[in-house]
Amino acid sequence: MLALLRFEQIIRFAPDQSYIDFLLSGIVAFAVMQMGVYTAAYSLIDYHRQKVLKRLAVTPLSAARFLLAQGFSRFIMAMIQTGLLIGLGSALFVTDLGLTAIFAPLVILFGTIIFLNFGSIIASLARDYEEAAPYTAVAGLGMSFFGDVFFPAANLPVWLQNIAAVLPMKPFVGLLRYSFFGIGQNEALMNLLIVLGWLTVSTLAAKIIFSKRAYR
Repeated sequence: MLALLRFEQIIRFAPDQSYIDFLLSGIVAFAVMQMGVYTAAYSLIDYHRQKVLKRLAVTPLSAARFLLAQGFSRFIMAMIQTGLLIGLGSALFVTDLGLTAIFAPLVILFGTIIFLNFGSIIASLARDYEEAAPYTAVAGLGMSFFGDVFFPAANLPVWLQNIAAVLPMKPFVGLLRYSFFGIGQNEALMNLLIVLGWLTVSTLAAKIIFSKRAYR
């Protein structure tokens, strides 16, 4: 609907991209984020309440391996979601992927693990759905608003742009746009470094918090 309403004539966009390409990459990233922050958090809370995690904790399966298995299972789902979204986008709006699309699975894997880490941290700190809901809402809405998902963060005030630049969503979306359509080549390296930084920090934090608060 936004594309049909010529949204690109209202909001300032980079000259080398259409709103369809911008929005399609953002929706893919949004789906990956939701699956990690919302779905993972609530499913892990269910596991904790049903004492599934307590039973697993006495097996040889470590907390790190459990989170790794969760990450790869959600990565498969994320790839299926991405294929469907890209297929619909190509069929309805005639978008063409570039050769850099070969990097998309790796970028999606990074994003899946980062947002799964967010979800597992929330699930470790919250005791039930009601307690987790504010955390997931803040994380999800914050990532959406600052993440270059539905409109460019370049339209935000400068101080909000600086915040958006260091959060994981905007660099993740930037890498997806580069891998899908070759957009944002100049920022690709910096985006990759930020994503790798979040991947490292969030993985370590999730492993420590999850193993001490939930996987026991």
